Amino acid sequence: MKKYNRSEKGFTLVEMVIVISIIGVLAAIIIPSIINYVQKANRKADIVTARLIGSTVASLMLEDPEFYDNFYKGYDSNGSGVDYEVTISGESYVYRNVARADGSKNCLDDRTQNRYGWRRGTGWEFTSGDPAYSYVTETLNDTLEEIIGGDAANMSFIPMRSTGYKHPASECNHDRGIGRSSRSRDKSDTYSYTDKWLVGYRVEKRGKNKKRGGQVEVWAGDSYGTAANGPRCRLWPAPPSYY
Repeated sequence: MKKYNRSEKGFTLVEMVIVISIIGVLAAIIIPSIINYVQKANRKADIVTARLIGSTVASLMLEDPEFYDNFYKGYDSNGSGVDYEVTISGESYVYRNVARADGSKNCLDDRTQNRYGWRRGTGWEFTSGDPAYSYVTETLNDTLEEIIGGDAANMSFIPMRSTGYKHPASECNHDRGIGRSSRSRDKSDTYSYTDKWLVGYRVEKRGKNKKRGGQVEVWAGDSYGTAANGPRCRLWPAPPSYY
């Protein structure tokens, strides 16, 4: 029979409780930091993607005059785009959306038409019935695989890694579409959901009742927002410091 040495002893209950408490305290400190780091990294990745989308649009404008003309079609009138009053980095202006693309498989279900036919997601779609925007989306989809790094025909969305962000209440862009009804899931003036890529431009006013196309912009939007777009945060150029 094995004899046990009485001098050998394990952890007491008190010692176990102390160790578990210390681990709990460390977890409470470290886990939120890790989550915050991951969220920050996801937002930075989306900024990189937005920069690539924006630079692609800029290059297409230089190389293809027809793309340029169609992108800014209607800039001298109300046009066929979807206009939004937005505020970002302390500046308020009108943003006109031209094309949108799903950033998540959880986007509000809407079937889209693009070079792969009628199906959900898969690339850029136009935000209105204007044939000019159809040309824009078809051209953008020709460069889609460079952006997503894969076979566009097998993708249901262009990955958007961040699902939302905190922002000042003064820069809450929840469904301020001009003259259109809204479908919103936003519950807070200081937090916005994001699951949609939007590309369009700033509308610049020139004289009485005259407008023209301005700076191209890429936004993170909410598919539950106005007209299934809901621009929330400008990611390119000059994303806000809080994103």
